[in-house]
Amino acid sequence: MLAIVLSAGVASADTAKDRSARAAKLFEDGRDLAKVANYQDACDHFAQSYELDPAAGTAVNFADCQEHLGHLARAWQLFDAAASAADHDNNPVRAQYSRDRAKVLVPRLGVVVVKIADDRLDRVTLQIGDRTIPAGAEIHERVDPGDIQLVVSAPERRFESTVHVAAGAISTVDVPLLGHAAAEPPGRRRSYVVAAIALGGAGVASLAISGLFGLDGARFYADAFTHGQCFNTVQGDECTPEGEKTIDTAHSRANVGTGFFVAGVALVAAGVGVFVFAPRDGAIEVAPAATPTSAGVTVSGRF
Repeated sequence: MLAIVLSAGVASADTAKDRSARAAKLFEDGRDLAKVANYQDACDHFAQSYELDPAAGTAVNFADCQEHLGHLARAWQLFDAAASAADHDNNPVRAQYSRDRAKVLVPRLGVVVVKIADDRLDRVTLQIGDRTIPAGAEIHERVDPGDIQLVVSAPERRFESTVHVAAGAISTVDVPLLGHAAAEPPGRRRSYVVAAIALGGAGVASLAISGLFGLDGARFYADAFTHGQCFNTVQGDECTPEGEKTIDTAHSRANVGTGFFVAGVALVAAGVGVFVFAPRDGAIEVAPAATPTSAGVTVSGRF
Protein backbone atom coordinates (compact mmCIF):
# COMPACT_ATOMS: atom_id res chain seq x y z
CA MET A 1 0.00 0.00 0.00
CA LEU A 2 2.80 2.44 0.86
CA ALA A 3 4.45 1.76 -2.49
CA ILE A 4 1.22 2.57 -4.31
CA VAL A 5 0.80 5.88 -2.47
CA LEU A 6 4.39 6.87 -3.17
CA SER A 7 3.99 5.95 -6.82
CA ALA A 8 0.85 8.09 -7.13
CA GLY A 9 2.63 11.02 -5.47
CA VAL A 10 5.54 10.81 -7.89
CA ALA A 11 3.19 10.59 -10.86
CA SER A 12 1.32 13.68 -9.68
CA ALA A 13 4.55 15.61 -9.24
CA ASP A 14 5.70 14.60 -12.71
CA THR A 15 2.37 15.72 -14.20
CA ALA A 16 2.59 19.13 -12.53
CA LYS A 17 6.21 19.46 -13.66
CA ASP A 18 5.25 18.55 -17.22
CA ARG A 19 2.40 21.09 -17.23
CA SER A 20 4.72 23.78 -15.97
CA ALA A 21 7.30 22.92 -18.61
CA ARG A 22 4.72 22.97 -21.40
CA ALA A 23 3.34 26.28 -20.14
CA ALA A 24 6.83 27.80 -20.08
CA LYS A 25 7.61 26.56 -23.61
CA LEU A 26 4.32 27.92 -24.97
CA PHE A 27 4.95 31.23 -23.22
CA GLU A 28 8.43 31.61 -24.75
CA ASP A 29 7.13 30.68 -28.20
CA GLY A 30 4.37 33.24 -27.79
CA ARG A 31 6.90 35.93 -26.85
CA ASP A 32 8.93 35.15 -29.99
CA LEU A 33 5.81 35.37 -32.19
CA ALA A 34 4.77 38.66 -30.59
CA LYS A 35 8.20 40.16 -31.30
CA VAL A 36 7.61 39.68 -35.03
CA ALA A 37 4.03 41.04 -34.72
CA ASN A 38 2.41 37.65 -35.35
CA TYR A 39 -0.17 38.40 -32.70
CA GLN A 40 -2.77 35.87 -33.79
CA ASP A 41 -0.46 32.90 -33.28
CA ALA A 42 1.12 34.55 -30.26
CA CYS A 43 -2.29 34.84 -28.60
CA ASP A 44 -2.99 31.16 -29.29
CA HIS A 45 0.26 30.22 -27.54
CA PHE A 46 -0.38 32.54 -24.61
CA ALA A 47 -3.93 31.19 -24.25
CA GLN A 48 -2.67 27.61 -24.02
CA SER A 49 0.09 28.60 -21.60
CA TYR A 50 -2.36 30.56 -19.43
CA GLU A 51 -4.74 27.59 -19.31
CA LEU A 52 -1.91 25.36 -18.04
CA ASP A 53 -0.52 27.95 -15.62
CA PRO A 54 -2.47 31.21 -15.02
CA ALA A 55 0.59 33.16 -13.96
CA ALA A 56 0.57 36.96 -13.73
CA GLY A 57 3.35 37.32 -16.31
CA THR A 58 1.47 35.18 -18.80
CA ALA A 59 -1.72 37.19 -18.21
CA VAL A 60 0.13 40.47 -18.95
CA ASN A 61 1.56 39.19 -22.23
CA PHE A 62 -1.73 37.57 -23.20
CA ALA A 63 -3.52 40.86 -22.50
CA ASP A 64 -1.04 42.87 -24.56
CA CYS A 65 -1.52 40.45 -27.43
CA GLN A 66 -5.33 40.72 -27.20
CA GLU A 67 -5.06 44.51 -27.23
CA HIS A 68 -3.04 44.39 -30.46
CA LEU A 69 -5.80 42.25 -32.03
CA GLY A 70 -8.44 44.79 -30.98
CA HIS A 71 -10.04 42.56 -28.33
CA LEU A 72 -10.07 45.36 -25.79
CA ALA A 73 -12.56 43.91 -23.30
CA ARG A 74 -10.63 40.65 -23.09
CA ALA A 75 -7.38 42.59 -22.71
CA TRP A 76 -8.88 44.61 -19.85
CA GLN A 77 -10.04 41.41 -18.12
CA LEU A 78 -6.57 39.87 -18.39
CA PHE A 79 -4.77 43.00 -17.16
CA ASP A 80 -7.18 43.10 -14.22
CA ALA A 81 -6.54 39.41 -13.50
CA ALA A 82 -2.78 39.99 -13.77
CA ALA A 83 -3.00 42.79 -11.20
CA SER A 84 -4.83 40.53 -8.75
CA ALA A 85 -2.35 37.69 -9.32
CA ALA A 86 0.59 40.06 -8.81
CA ASP A 87 -0.95 41.27 -5.55
CA HIS A 88 -1.18 37.64 -4.44
CA ASP A 89 2.45 37.09 -5.45
CA ASN A 90 3.48 40.25 -3.54
CA ASN A 91 4.77 41.88 -6.72
CA PRO A 92 3.60 45.53 -6.43
CA VAL A 93 5.52 46.68 -9.52
CA ARG A 94 3.76 44.21 -11.82
CA ALA A 95 0.44 44.86 -10.08
CA GLN A 96 0.70 48.62 -10.68
CA TYR A 97 1.82 48.13 -14.28
CA SER A 98 -1.16 45.85 -14.96
CA ARG A 99 -3.61 48.28 -13.38
CA ASP A 100 -2.21 51.17 -15.39
CA ARG A 101 -2.59 49.20 -18.61
CA ALA A 102 -6.19 48.28 -17.68
CA LYS A 103 -7.00 51.88 -16.79
CA VAL A 104 -5.87 53.13 -20.21
CA LEU A 105 -8.36 50.76 -21.89
CA VAL A 106 -11.40 51.90 -19.90
CA PRO A 107 -12.32 54.96 -22.07
CA ARG A 108 -12.16 52.76 -25.17
CA LEU A 109 -14.70 50.30 -23.80
CA GLY A 110 -18.47 50.42 -23.33
CA VAL A 111 -20.41 49.14 -20.34
CA VAL A 112 -23.53 46.99 -20.41
CA VAL A 113 -25.66 47.10 -17.27
CA VAL A 114 -28.10 44.18 -17.03
CA LYS A 115 -30.89 44.40 -14.45
CA ILE A 116 -32.72 41.11 -13.96
CA ALA A 117 -36.10 41.30 -12.21
CA ASP A 118 -36.27 37.71 -11.01
CA ASP A 119 -36.63 36.12 -7.59
CA ARG A 120 -34.86 32.90 -8.65
CA LEU A 121 -31.48 34.06 -9.93
CA ASP A 122 -29.99 30.66 -9.14
CA ARG A 123 -31.90 29.31 -12.16
CA VAL A 124 -30.96 32.15 -14.51
CA THR A 125 -28.03 32.09 -16.94
CA LEU A 126 -26.63 35.23 -18.51
CA GLN A 127 -24.59 35.48 -21.70
CA ILE A 128 -23.13 38.76 -22.90
CA GLY A 129 -21.48 38.35 -26.27
CA ASP A 130 -19.43 35.16 -26.09
CA ARG A 131 -19.08 35.23 -22.30
CA THR A 132 -21.28 33.39 -19.81
CA ILE A 133 -21.51 35.39 -16.59
CA PRO A 134 -23.02 34.47 -13.20
CA ALA A 135 -26.46 36.05 -12.99
CA GLY A 136 -27.20 38.77 -10.47
CA ALA A 137 -29.82 41.41 -9.82
CA GLU A 138 -27.56 43.98 -11.52
CA ILE A 139 -24.51 43.12 -13.63
CA HIS A 140 -21.95 45.61 -14.98
CA GLU A 141 -19.82 44.24 -17.83
CA ARG A 142 -17.18 46.04 -19.90
CA VAL A 143 -17.50 45.20 -23.59
CA ASP A 144 -15.96 46.11 -26.91
CA PRO A 145 -17.88 48.90 -28.68
CA GLY A 146 -20.49 47.75 -31.19
CA ASP A 147 -23.60 45.54 -31.21
CA ILE A 148 -23.67 43.16 -28.26
CA GLN A 149 -25.90 40.08 -28.16
CA LEU A 150 -27.51 39.55 -24.78
CA VAL A 151 -29.22 36.28 -23.79
CA VAL A 152 -30.87 35.69 -20.41
CA SER A 153 -32.55 32.34 -19.91
CA ALA A 154 -34.37 30.37 -17.24
CA PRO A 155 -35.78 26.82 -17.50
CA GLU A 156 -39.16 28.08 -18.75
CA ARG A 157 -38.36 31.27 -20.62
CA ARG A 158 -35.72 33.15 -22.57
CA PHE A 159 -34.95 36.82 -23.21
CA GLU A 160 -32.78 38.05 -26.09
CA SER A 161 -31.73 41.55 -27.05
CA THR A 162 -29.11 43.21 -29.24
CA VAL A 163 -27.63 46.26 -27.56
CA HIS A 164 -25.50 48.87 -29.29
CA VAL A 165 -22.73 50.18 -27.04
CA ALA A 166 -20.43 53.07 -27.88
CA ALA A 167 -16.98 53.66 -26.42
CA GLY A 168 -17.27 55.41 -23.09
CA ALA A 169 -21.04 54.82 -22.99
CA ILE A 170 -23.30 52.89 -20.65
CA SER A 171 -26.23 50.87 -22.02
CA THR A 172 -28.80 49.46 -19.61
CA VAL A 173 -31.03 46.47 -20.28
CA ASP A 174 -34.01 45.74 -18.01
CA VAL A 175 -34.88 42.04 -18.11
CA PRO A 176 -38.41 41.03 -16.96
CA LEU A 177 -39.37 38.09 -14.78
CA LEU A 178 -38.12 34.81 -16.23
CA GLY A 179 -38.61 32.30 -13.45
CA HIS A 180 -42.30 31.55 -13.91
CA ALA A 181 -43.74 29.36 -16.64
CA ALA A 182 -47.07 31.15 -16.93
CA ALA A 183 -46.82 34.90 -17.09
CA GLU A 184 -49.80 37.19 -17.31
CA PRO A 185 -49.95 39.04 -20.63
CA PRO A 186 -49.25 42.77 -20.33
CA GLY A 187 -52.38 44.69 -19.38
CA ARG A 188 -53.88 47.48 -21.42
CA ARG A 189 -52.60 50.94 -20.58
CA ARG A 190 -54.49 52.29 -17.59
CA SER A 191 -55.25 55.73 -19.03
CA TYR A 192 -56.97 54.14 -22.04
CA VAL A 193 -58.95 51.77 -19.83
CA VAL A 194 -60.18 54.68 -17.71
CA ALA A 195 -61.19 56.60 -20.85
CA ALA A 196 -63.03 53.54 -22.19
CA ILE A 197 -64.94 53.12 -18.93
CA ALA A 198 -65.84 56.82 -18.86
CA LEU A 199 -67.13 56.73 -22.45
CA GLY A 200 -69.06 53.52 -21.86
CA GLY A 201 -70.55 54.87 -18.63
CA ALA A 202 -71.64 58.07 -20.34
CA GLY A 203 -73.17 56.02 -23.13
CA VAL A 204 -75.17 53.85 -20.71
CA ALA A 205 -76.38 56.96 -18.88
CA SER A 206 -77.42 58.52 -22.19
CA LEU A 207 -79.38 55.38 -23.11
CA ALA A 208 -81.11 55.46 -19.73
CA ILE A 209 -82.09 59.11 -20.24
CA SER A 210 -83.29 58.20 -23.73
CA GLY A 211 -85.60 55.62 -22.23
CA LEU A 212 -87.01 58.12 -19.72
CA PHE A 213 -87.79 60.69 -22.44
CA GLY A 214 -89.35 57.99 -24.58
CA LEU A 215 -91.62 56.86 -21.74
CA ASP A 216 -92.53 60.47 -20.96
CA GLY A 217 -93.40 61.12 -24.62
CA ALA A 218 -95.55 58.00 -24.70
CA ARG A 219 -97.32 59.12 -21.50
CA PHE A 220 -98.15 62.56 -22.98
CA TYR A 221 -99.49 60.92 -26.12
CA ALA A 222 -101.69 58.55 -24.15
CA ASP A 223 -102.95 61.36 -21.89
CA ALA A 224 -104.17 63.35 -24.91
CA PHE A 225 -106.65 60.54 -25.71
CA THR A 226 -107.40 59.59 -22.14
CA HIS A 227 -108.37 63.14 -21.18
CA GLY A 228 -110.54 63.68 -24.22
CA GLN A 229 -108.17 66.08 -25.98
CA CYS A 230 -107.85 63.78 -29.05
CA PHE A 231 -110.19 61.29 -30.69
CA ASN A 232 -109.84 58.44 -33.14
CA THR A 233 -112.09 58.96 -36.18
CA VAL A 234 -112.48 57.35 -39.56
CA GLN A 235 -110.54 60.22 -41.11
CA GLY A 236 -107.76 59.86 -38.51
CA ASP A 237 -106.91 61.39 -35.17
CA GLU A 238 -108.54 64.72 -34.41
CA CYS A 239 -107.44 66.91 -31.51
CA THR A 240 -108.56 70.04 -29.79
CA PRO A 241 -106.06 72.93 -29.69
CA GLU A 242 -105.11 71.76 -26.19
CA GLY A 243 -104.71 68.20 -27.48
CA GLU A 244 -102.44 69.37 -30.30
CA LYS A 245 -100.18 71.00 -27.72
CA THR A 246 -100.06 67.77 -25.76
CA ILE A 247 -99.25 65.75 -28.89
CA ASP A 248 -96.51 68.25 -29.80
CA THR A 249 -95.03 67.85 -26.33
CA ALA A 250 -95.10 64.07 -26.77
CA HIS A 251 -93.30 64.36 -30.13
CA SER A 252 -90.70 66.76 -28.67
CA ARG A 253 -89.90 64.42 -25.81
CA ALA A 254 -89.71 61.47 -28.18
CA ASN A 255 -87.24 63.40 -30.38
CA VAL A 256 -85.09 64.29 -27.38
CA GLY A 257 -85.14 60.63 -26.36
CA THR A 258 -84.05 59.64 -29.87
CA GLY A 259 -81.14 62.09 -29.66
CA PHE A 260 -80.01 60.67 -26.33
CA PHE A 261 -80.34 57.14 -27.76
CA VAL A 262 -78.12 57.93 -30.76
CA ALA A 263 -75.57 59.65 -28.51
CA GLY A 264 -75.63 56.72 -26.08
CA VAL A 265 -75.00 54.16 -28.80
CA ALA A 266 -72.12 56.28 -30.16
CA LEU A 267 -70.53 56.68 -26.71
CA VAL A 268 -70.76 52.96 -25.92
CA ALA A 269 -69.23 52.12 -29.31
CA ALA A 270 -66.43 54.64 -28.70
CA GLY A 271 -65.72 53.14 -25.27
CA VAL A 272 -65.52 49.63 -26.74
CA GLY A 273 -63.23 50.87 -29.51
CA VAL A 274 -60.88 52.63 -27.09
CA PHE A 275 -60.65 49.51 -24.91
CA VAL A 276 -60.11 47.08 -27.79
CA PHE A 277 -57.44 49.19 -29.47
CA ALA A 278 -55.75 50.40 -26.25
CA PRO A 279 -51.97 49.78 -26.39
CA ARG A 280 -50.63 47.25 -23.90
CA ASP A 281 -47.92 48.01 -21.39
CA GLY A 282 -44.57 46.24 -21.74
CA ALA A 283 -43.54 46.97 -25.33
CA ILE A 284 -39.78 47.19 -26.01
CA GLU A 285 -38.62 50.74 -25.48
CA VAL A 286 -35.32 52.35 -26.38
CA ALA A 287 -34.42 55.62 -24.70
CA PRO A 288 -31.27 57.73 -24.58
CA ALA A 289 -29.15 57.61 -21.43
CA ALA A 290 -26.44 60.08 -20.60
CA THR A 291 -24.07 61.11 -17.83
CA PRO A 292 -21.79 64.16 -17.67
CA THR A 293 -19.03 62.06 -19.23
CA SER A 294 -20.79 59.50 -21.42
CA ALA A 295 -23.83 58.77 -23.53
CA GLY A 296 -25.66 55.64 -24.56
CA VAL A 297 -29.09 54.03 -24.76
CA THR A 298 -31.40 52.23 -22.38
CA VAL A 299 -33.27 49.23 -23.70
CA SER A 300 -36.16 47.79 -21.72
CA GLY A 301 -39.03 45.51 -22.45
CA ARG A 302 -41.30 42.61 -21.56
CA PHE A 303 -42.25 39.52 -23.45
